[in-house]
Amino acid sequence: MYTIEQDGALLASLFALFPTRSRTSIKNMLSKGQVQVNGQSVTAFDHPLRKGDKLTILPKGISIARSIRSDAREEVLKAGVQILFEDAFFLVVDKPSGMLCVSTARGSSAKSGHKEKTLYALLNAYIKVNARMQRKEDLLSGKEPDRSTAKVWIIHRLDKGTSGVVLFAKTEQAKNLLQSKWKELVAERKYVAWLEGKVEKDSGAIQSWLAENPKSLKMMSFPQEVKDSQLAITHYKVLRRSRYYTQAEFSLETGRKNQIRVHAAQMGHPVAGDEKYGAQTDPLRRLALHAHTLVFRNPYSQKMVRCTSPLPESFERLAK
Repeated sequence: MYTIEQDGALLASLFALFPTRSRTSIKNMLSKGQVQVNGQSVTAFDHPLRKGDKLTILPKGISIARSIRSDAREEVLKAGVQILFEDAFFLVVDKPSGMLCVSTARGSSAKSGHKEKTLYALLNAYIKVNARMQRKEDLLSGKEPDRSTAKVWIIHRLDKGTSGVVLFAKTEQAKNLLQSKWKELVAERKYVAWLEGKVEKDSGAIQSWLAENPKSLKMMSFPQEVKDSQLAITHYKVLRRSRYYTQAEFSLETGRKNQIRVHAAQMGHPVAGDEKYGAQTDPLRRLALHAHTLVFRNPYSQKMVRCTSPLPESFERLAK
């Protein structure tokens, strides 16, 4: 580490500090992310330095590792997935409609032999690259690297057609902890959907028992408990109405498979685009359901984490 003794531009200071190095090698240090000013990576040649600033030159291997980690994050973004929150234990992302959370042997891609890219596979690759490069950085820095298994664990999932906020764990312990204290730690889960027709009541709740039909794979709703069924409770609030559709916000007391879709159909107003549960129209060429907000208390930091995914632009079409 070097302490800057007078104000000046970064490149000129590097030339002065390393007079025996070629200008090309010093410029390469900058472009490859080896230069840090006060702990922050800087690549701009004309970055201003002030007297007392701390200049650090990272080993070439560390800068390469960080570049690879940045590339891994870019791959996630290229797939249409936004990272909303990440720490050592949890990863929250914004999933696009049309992407499976996890592969299923019963899916159409499995029948055709085509291996469909899933959110789980995409994030698993991202986590593994990050962990491998972090271990390399730690070794070069003289630290003991973390050699524990690097992967993501699914805490909850969205249907393929549903877009929005999905939560993953980065350790099995974190997954088990959050799932075991789900009601205590998860403060808010809100979805927004466009429903067919005009919902008369401004708000309400639907309660029923849901069970999956093993042949059709559809979830069936029952007024009383039946074999292999689970209680499902959904609250809704109308946000606005258009000529043919109603935009509603849903909050869940329980998180059952297809819960909102089944309860919307039970109301007589299926989610637009949801042919599986009786929708007659598909105005957006996708399931008009979006996981909008997730708020949870991080059990490790005890801080509240709020993740919000903006409504898809296509949702505005139905307002008109």
